[in-house]
Amino acid sequence: MANHREWGVRVVLDRARATGGKRGVAKPAARGGRSGIGYLARKKAQRDAAAELAGRASDTVAELYDLLAGQASLSKRRAASELPVQGGPLLLDAAFLVPASRSARFRSLAAREARTLDREGYRVTLSGPWPAYSFVQD
Repeated sequence: MANHREWGVRVVLDRARATGGKRGVAKPAARGGRSGIGYLARKKAQRDAAAELAGRASDTVAELYDLLAGQASLSKRRAASELPVQGGPLLLDAAFLVPASRSARFRSLAAREARTLDREGYRVTLSGPWPAYSFVQD
């Protein structure tokens, strides 16, 4: 724990931004667009799009976690809930124990990834440095 700092990283997904503002799929042409078949097709497309977004989001946060963990001595992923957290579901809540000598590099890496992921609809928040509370046994 000596000469280490704890950093927290949270990732929230803004679904509207992640899907480009689309709330589902385009409505089919007038012919069949108001039928039961058209309705079911739209619902299936919405469900498929939501599943694809969830899978992509899971992969994205796993890659971010692995990248940041590579700069840390220890890392811990806390349970993220699907409850809304100011703007969307919390996808990642993690703590990283980073040597003080690598803190600037860790912050820079987190900031760079936050800018990149922001364009895809993810909000990455870095907090710290903190004392290593998350890594101390009770």
